Amino acid sequence: MSTKVDAKPKPKPKPRGPAVKRPAKSVKWNNAVGGADEQYQLKKQAVIAEASRTFGRHGYKNVSLDEIAAALNVTKPALYYYFKNKQELIYECHELSMGLGDQVLKDAIASESTGYGRITTFIKNYISLLTDEMGAPAILHDFSAMTPADQTKITARRRKFDLELRKVFEDGIRDGSIAQCDAKLAVFWFMGAVGGISQWFHAEGRLRGDEVADIFIGLLAHGIRPVVVGKTDTRAKSADKSGAS
Repeated sequence: MSTKVDAKPKPKPKPRGPAVKRPAKSVKWNNAVGGADEQYQLKKQAVIAEASRTFGRHGYKNVSLDEIAAALNVTKPALYYYFKNKQELIYECHELSMGLGDQVLKDAIASESTGYGRITTFIKNYISLLTDEMGAPAILHDFSAMTPADQTKITARRRKFDLELRKVFEDGIRDGSIAQCDAKLAVFWFMGAVGGISQWFHAEGRLRGDEVADIFIGLLAHGIRPVVVGKTDTRAKSADKSGAS
C-alpha cells in the first residue's frame, strides 16, 4: 500500500518593489571611435585631401583614380563608394579648399583689430595651410574639369570670398593701417600669387612654409623698392612731388 506524500507548497511570490533603473551602457572609447556615419565622413575627407594634394602637384588630367587609391592604400572600387567619378571628386576638392579659406579669413578677422593685422594674419595662416606637410587641400587650377553646374557653384563661392577679403583691405585703408590702394587689384594680386604655391612648393625645398608666408607679407607690405634706414622713403618723396605739382 503506497503512502501519499503531500506536495511541498510553493512559496508565495514576494511583492515586487519599485523597478530598478539599469545604468546606461557606457560609451565605448569615450566616443574616440565614431559611428558608421562619422567613419564614412572621415574616410571621405581623407580621399578628398589626398586627391587635392595629387591634383595640385601633377594636374587633374595627369592623375588617375588608381594613383589616388594607391596613395591611400585602398582599392579603386573603394573610391566609388564615396564618389561617382573623378569629376565629382575634383568638385569636392574645390569645396573643401574654399571652406578652409573661409575659415582662415574668419579667424584672422576675429583675432586682429586692424585691417593690416587681419591681412597679414590671414596671409600667414593661409600660406601655412597650402604648404602644410600633412597635405591640406590646395587651391586647384583645373577649374574647367568640373561640370558647368559645379563651376557656377564654385565661382559664386570665390566671388563671395574675394569680396570679404577686399573688405578687409578697405577696412585697413579706413583705419590707416594700409596705404591707399585699389583693394580689388590687391586681392587679385595676392590670390594670383598664392594660386601657384601648390605646384612649386616642396616641404624638402629651400624654404619652409612659414618663410614663404613671411616673404609674401614683406612683398605686400613694402613692395620691391628698397627702404633706406635713416632717410625718408623714396616712395614718400615721389608722392610729395606728385602732390605738389
